[in-house]
Amino acid sequence: RRTRAVSIAEPDDGAVTSGSRTCGQSSIGLWRFGHRGGWPLIWCHGGLSCGADAALLDAAARRHGADVIAIDRPGIGRSSPKHVATVASWSSVVGQVADGLHLDEFAVAGWSAGGPYALACAAAMPERVRQAATLAGMAPLDGFRDVARLGLWADVVLIPAASRQPRLASALLRLARMLPDRFFRWEVLRSAGTRDREALQDRVSDLVIAVREATKAGVYGTVDDYRRFGGPWGLDLDTINQHVTIWHGRQDTLAPLSHAERLHNALNNSTLRIVASTGHYLPAVIADQVLAELAPS
Repeated sequence: RRTRAVSIAEPDDGAVTSGSRTCGQSSIGLWRFGHRGGWPLIWCHGGLSCGADAALLDAAARRHGADVIAIDRPGIGRSSPKHVATVASWSSVVGQVADGLHLDEFAVAGWSAGGPYALACAAAMPERVRQAATLAGMAPLDGFRDVARLGLWADVVLIPAASRQPRLASALLRLARMLPDRFFRWEVLRSAGTRDREALQDRVSDLVIAVREATKAGVYGTVDDYRRFGGPWGLDLDTINQHVTIWHGRQDTLAPLSHAERLHNALNNSTLRIVASTGHYLPAVIADQVLAELAPS
């Protein structure tokens, strides 16, 4: 039996709320940023991360009146482990959260590996998702050649391992958890572009927190996440009729620009926006533009 109970922990500064929604014996971790009670935006977090990475949108969301609802995928962050077969299946979880929060209509956005999940929501809920955006979003991976072209060593190793040798993938993630925070800060700034590196100087800790929180309760969810977005997504992109804005940094070395171009060609109704002098962490640079475009007219 499903319950509608929500446990919310309010921090002292009031900038973000976090908690979990209980569905039967499982819980779904939620992170809330921006203007509570404003127009709703469902945020799909990146890979090797959790809903805490939506902190990059917080200030802009308050300026634009957006209530950013970031949902931890199963087994990640504060969400209970649960088998979700494909990226397409994720839409049912988002539908549960939207029902519980009484959201009739909302926008969706996904960063990096969250891009496929945002597109899955648009495909499955055309009557509820009015508009979508991907930021440095991934296109479907058609074999090892596409995987090898990704710029993050963790992606190149974990995508094949998650589907073929999940125990190895789990062991590697446990080892990665032992790395100090300064390594993750260095890796983010090293791989960023010119503008996002500058924007993240005082905010890189937001991303480090998201990485730490993702596997705080275990690595199973992250391994399964890699299996899903690294394999067949289970959806046809040409069934999406809502407008999708594809944002991609020209200096993105982690997800090549070809991913954005492939998505643009596969979608029926999309706009490709290439952001100059910016890399993979472009949410830190373009949050205001993204939210202005996703806001209801």
